Amino acid sequence: MVLYKKRNMKLRHWCASGLLTFLLLAPTGSDAQNSPKLVSVGTYDTGLGENGAEILSVRRFDKIAALTNIAGNIDLLDISNPSQISLIRRIPVDPAFGTPNSVAIHPYRDYFLVASGRSGSTGRVSAYRLSDGVFLASAPVGILPDSIAISPNGQYAVIANEAEATAQGNNGGAGSLSVVSLRGFNPNNPAFLPVTAVALPSQNGVPGFSTGRTDDIGRLSVDNTPGTLEPESVAFSSDSRYAYVTLQENSGAVRIELQTLALTFFGLGQTTHPADLTNDNIYNPIETLTAFREPDGIALTSDNRYFATADEGDTRNASGNNATRGGRTVSLFDAETGAFVADTGNQLDNAAAAAGIYPDSRSNRGGSEPEVLDVESFRGRTLVAVGLERANAVALIDATNPEAPIVVDLAVTGTGPEGIKFFRSGSKLYLLTANEVSGTVSAFEVAF
Repeated sequence: MVLYKKRNMKLRHWCASGLLTFLLLAPTGSDAQNSPKLVSVGTYDTGLGENGAEILSVRRFDKIAALTNIAGNIDLLDISNPSQISLIRRIPVDPAFGTPNSVAIHPYRDYFLVASGRSGSTGRVSAYRLSDGVFLASAPVGILPDSIAISPNGQYAVIANEAEATAQGNNGGAGSLSVVSLRGFNPNNPAFLPVTAVALPSQNGVPGFSTGRTDDIGRLSVDNTPGTLEPESVAFSSDSRYAYVTLQENSGAVRIELQTLALTFFGLGQTTHPADLTNDNIYNPIETLTAFREPDGIALTSDNRYFATADEGDTRNASGNNATRGGRTVSLFDAETGAFVADTGNQLDNAAAAAGIYPDSRSNRGGSEPEVLDVESFRGRTLVAVGLERANAVALIDATNPEAPIVVDLAVTGTGPEGIKFFRSGSKLYLLTANEVSGTVSAFEVAF
């Protein structure tokens, strides 16, 4: 086995049964030489500390990013020079709408959308003009909207209404989706935002959905009935036909067909792999973790054949105790059938340990806690970037072979990385992470 001393770059190798097991599944030889690396190029500081940076949206053609902050604003950023990200303007969101939880820039029109809300209450979707920050329109959506995304063709927005519990004994209401038609919305002559509410039917008893788990806040059984379905993150297929949404506490996902609003559910099941489950200041992955994946972030490959999930976890065990949770992996699934393809096993925690930043105090909970991810095709590779919320890092995964995803690099970010976005500038590929606790955005070049 291999032991990693917390925050120590030295590896201490131990022999077991005459064999040395090296747990870092990294490329070797010529593959290692050609693997992409994350090179830090700059940092943007909101100046708002732990209220400053959460979710990112990037518009690639004019290199503009939008950033939510818990303080109640949207920062519009010029990212044309990733080493010197600058603030274009800070736009306040009406506090009557609640906290701005997510933002999405329209792919070609002069506006962006914000999803705002509070626990237990109906939320709002609001439109603001990109060029001057002027408020345009708003409309009600479901309970506590958590994520919003706009389709690549610009015709739809989909909102995941999480309906998270408000207190012990209260499940927060029914989780749902909201679909916004954007075809006729004109930022120069705005009228209203047409919203269609999409209820989610019970998934109780559906294979692959979580069982024996308890909601972290409400401490109620997650039985996968509508009151315990909690949509989390949204991603579109590149052809804008489908949106995929994670159901985190339920260890599932739902696909919605935008033309018909037909729903297809996927139970994402459990992962089993070696892990460190003991808080003792040493990384020692000799125990076995079997856990429901409980995915947070989701993204699709460019060919729409697979979707990837960041398996963070957000529940307690059946007794309501705060024990091990989440897959601690990035998983790949067939986008048509939802069939499991592969996951990264314990590679994410291994990489954090090798860098001396594995959060051992979280070993009995969720380890490094992969949270949000993004997927990009570049130079013939399928790359996945995932934020490790508790390790304060971002990991780069080569998923070119979806049956064997490999963690190829890891870089330190600000504290609490949440939003993750790739973007290109010229012939180069860059990555941004929004770091929730430090209130910063970290910029990296993906270099070969």
